[in-house]
Amino acid sequence: MLKRIIPVVVAGLALWQWTAMRRQSQVERQRKISLPKAPAVTSWEGEGGALPVTGSQLGPDPAPR
Repeated sequence: MLKRIIPVVVAGLALWQWTAMRRQSQVERQRKISLPKAPAVTSWEGEGGALPVTGSQLGPDPAPR
């Protein structure tokens, strides 16, 4: 009798573990899909422009030589 119960219990535990891992991977996949994307960074200083907040050349005037 014990020879029949042990394989059934082991198979049940393996099936339970497999479904738990599958469910966890589905939850993580769904979480990755639903994450909000980061806002685009608008820094134009490298291209010769200015940031929208500071404007171009708002600093002190250059000193004459």
